Amino acid sequence: MTTDPATQPIESIDDLSPDKALTRKTPWTLKQNIARTIWMTFGRVAWAFLPPFRTALIRIFGGKVGKNCVFSSSVEVTIPWNVTIGNNVRVRQGSIIYSLGPIAIGDNCVLDARSHLCAGTHDMSDPSFPLVRMPITLGDRCFVGIDSYIAPGVELGDDCRVWPRASVYKSFPKGTAIAGNPARPFDPTQLRDQEQQAVIHEIERQREIRLGVTEG
Repeated sequence: MTTDPATQPIESIDDLSPDKALTRKTPWTLKQNIARTIWMTFGRVAWAFLPPFRTALIRIFGGKVGKNCVFSSSVEVTIPWNVTIGNNVRVRQGSIIYSLGPIAIGDNCVLDARSHLCAGTHDMSDPSFPLVRMPITLGDRCFVGIDSYIAPGVELGDDCRVWPRASVYKSFPKGTAIAGNPARPFDPTQLRDQEQQAVIHEIERQREIRLGVTEG
C-alpha cells in the first residue's frame, strides 16, 4: 500500500526545506484559469470605466448580486463566481472581497473602506502549502468597519457590527458588536461613555492650555 506524502505530518524543520517540498499544483481548472485571466484584464478595465455595469459584470462571470448594490471603483473582487451578495449592499473604496472560497453577504450590508473579507489561506503544515478555501458568511444588515479583516471560515449573524480595524477570526451570533485584534464582543454603550469622557478630558486640557497662555 502506497502512502501519500502530502498526508504525512511534518516531524522537523528539515521537512520544509525546498528540496523536500512537494510540487505545488494549481487548484484551478483550465476553464477557471481562462476566466480568471479575462476577469483580471478586460473585466478590471470595464469595472474601472463602467460604474453602472459593475453588478452586471459580477453576474456575467457567474456571481450572484441582488438589487441596488453599489461598488466603489477601487473594490477588488478576486473570483466573482464565488460571490453571493444580497440587496442594497454597499462596498466602499479599497475593500477586498478575496473570494478564493465562497463569500455570501446578506441584504443591507456595508463593507466600509479598506475592509478585507479573506476566504482563502494555505495549509502551513504541508510542504506544498495547498490552498484552503473556507467560506465567509455575513448575515443581513451587517456592518464591517474601516480596515477590518474577516478571516476564512467566519460566519457573522444578522445585525453584527464590526468596529474599525478589528480582526475577526471566529464566528459570532446575531446582534454582536465586535472590536479588537483578535476581535471580541463588547458593549458599545461602554465605548460611547469612554469616548465621551475622552472628549471631555481633551476639551478641559485645551481650555487649561488657553488659560495658561492668556494668563502668561
